[in-house]
Amino acid sequence: MISDGRETSNSLTVGGVAPESSVGARSAASAGATQRMPHPLLIVLSGPSGVGKTTLTRTLVSQGWPGHIVVTATTRRPRPGEIDGVHYHFYSEAQFRDLLARNELLEHAEVHGNWYGVPAAPVRERLQAGQDVLLTIDPQGAQSIRARTNGACFVFMAPESLDELVTRLDARNLDGPEQRTLRLINAEREMAEMTRYDYAIINRQGHFDEAVAQLNAILTAEHCRVNPPAVVV
Repeated sequence: MISDGRETSNSLTVGGVAPESSVGARSAASAGATQRMPHPLLIVLSGPSGVGKTTLTRTLVSQGWPGHIVVTATTRRPRPGEIDGVHYHFYSEAQFRDLLARNELLEHAEVHGNWYGVPAAPVRERLQAGQDVLLTIDPQGAQSIRARTNGACFVFMAPESLDELVTRLDARNLDGPEQRTLRLINAEREMAEMTRYDYAIINRQGHFDEAVAQLNAILTAEHCRVNPPAVVV
């Protein structure tokens, strides 16, 4: 599922065609194919809670992906084994409000009764350094990113069915009955957003390696664009 809606740029510094000479159209095209500069990507990976987004990004990093995974800020309590600054930046509500007041969040949203937000500074810094940046956020946050940025690549990760998502959430056993019900209600609404994304990855039970391969294929395809999108954050 590929969208044509993103703006593109022919700038030499972000990956447009860069012919070495003008000795005929064929020579120029050949030179452009070999001299195209690499361009940093802003990838927004989203999907329902429990679908496997975090596991997918961790696997990508473990395979040697050289990009940067943005650590989200949140007011929710750490789960067993989670490390502040690694899995999330854990803040009190007062600290989170202070970040908002100083305009230090690229986006923020209340999800399942807790606040989540994406720190803006590391996103801009890594992109300016020429490094790919990947955000793993819920669909509500993805809507905010879409409204506030240009040129991002939006990837939706979905289960094969809502029944399969129920099985995943039950296996995690991280929520009480009310929280679990809320997640499932939200998931049904979030699945309807999938058609607004550039790509979709279906995380089939027992076939997680396919999801990893598909994300790698998306990254490769985006880097091979002749006219890559101009990323503005």
